[in-house]
Amino acid sequence: MPQPLVTFDDVSMTFPNGTVALSDVDITIDRGEFIALLGPSGCGKSTLLRLASGLESSTGGRTTVDTRQVGYVFQDATLLPWRTVRKNVSLFAELDHLSADETRARVDHALGVVGLSDFEGHRPHQLSGGMKMRVSLARALVNRPELFLFDEPFGALDEFTRERLNDDVRGLFVRERFTGVFVTHSIPEAVYMATRVIVMGARPGRVIGEFAVPFGDERGEEVRYSSEFAELAAEISHCLKAAMA
Repeated sequence: MPQPLVTFDDVSMTFPNGTVALSDVDITIDRGEFIALLGPSGCGKSTLLRLASGLESSTGGRTTVDTRQVGYVFQDATLLPWRTVRKNVSLFAELDHLSADETRARVDHALGVVGLSDFEGHRPHQLSGGMKMRVSLARALVNRPELFLFDEPFGALDEFTRERLNDDVRGLFVRERFTGVFVTHSIPEAVYMATRVIVMGARPGRVIGEFAVPFGDERGEEVRYSSEFAELAAEISHCLKAAMA
């Protein structure tokens, strides 16, 4: 039977300035799913991530998260410029007061997973944009998250780098088997990354459509250019355009 990890039950969110960000949102995310949240700017996608992470509390309804092991990757890599790659990746382990041996083992594993073992002594200014995001991914991996939240982390990158990082995150999901929630404005990115795409309408954000993604774990270039991919992307696009008409 499906085991819910995150539940948004009739969630609404009104900020102190009167902005209504979310209205009557009902979403259940089961363990092992990779959800893409798709919708126009300002529809509350990032707000849902903050509610799931505990950084915000809703003004209506209830958010339930059945884990304390949460990883969060923001739009910016948010690296400390004076720290090396290794020291940036070890930050959360240090804050959790893990032993030196445990920290070293987890950082070694995370750097290996994201392909940055050879760059552990570099500082952020020596890295490309894509490498900085890999450091951010590795830093979040150190805490072994059951729930991994991604707030449009690749939006500022060029298309080639973005597609490579999409593949990296898909690979992480297959190997680590966390539950993922990925915010994006890109329909192709949502379809490629997710096991299910949830479409939200313009503010106040609400769910206007859900689409199961029929592709398996192994996804490559042939998936991106298949007729099934194009048909699903078109269906999602029509859903969005109908809601915004």
